[in-house]
Amino acid sequence: MGTDAADPVPTNFAVVAFFCLGGLICGFMAWRFASSPEPVFRRFGLGMGFLATALAVWMVIVWIHPDDLHAWASVGVALFLPSIIFFLGSATHRWAPKNRNTLIAIAAVCLVALFIVRTFIVPSEPSFSDRGLFYFNAQPLALLVYVFAFAGTVLPAVYAVSSKIADRLVRRATLVAFNLITLCGIVLLTSYDDDLQTYNGILMGVGFVALLVFYIWRNPVASTSDNA
Repeated sequence: MGTDAADPVPTNFAVVAFFCLGGLICGFMAWRFASSPEPVFRRFGLGMGFLATALAVWMVIVWIHPDDLHAWASVGVALFLPSIIFFLGSATHRWAPKNRNTLIAIAAVCLVALFIVRTFIVPSEPSFSDRGLFYFNAQPLALLVYVFAFAGTVLPAVYAVSSKIADRLVRRATLVAFNLITLCGIVLLTSYDDDLQTYNGILMGVGFVALLVFYIWRNPVASTSDNA
């Protein structure tokens, strides 16, 4: 635990609150999108659901400071990687099913291989900073793949789902908020500076709250546009 004598690093409850907020809002967004009859929305919603569970695991890590940090971090990564597959499926919803399924199969094999390498062959070394911030410390090549896979699937998926939303205001808010969250997510994965991560967490939290406000206020996925 964060207050154990053998673990001088304190539990940073601001980081716990950040992961909790992100996980809850991602879970709410997952419910909103996955409940739609539109395949592009459903796939995106499933991606958000896996992302929510990964954030929940990382919240627990920051909260309890488990002894086997690598194993716990690996569970979070194992839940995060399927979200990329579903975001990819959403982003390629206009593709022919055969081509989309082939791409998804290739991506899944690559992600499984990456998980095996980062877990068993060249393991990451997750750690806490002196201020209790959690860092993944992935190997450079794995980190590069994470960033490209995350940004390269989320951004086109966000464009795909936002272009199907009939409400113009919510469509624009969806684009702006998710783009902000994606950019902040890249910083979250790549930076090891506590101050930068603090500011980045605030910005990311603003993006999450903005999504919550718009998607509680209206149900934009209840009706769709023919723009995509």
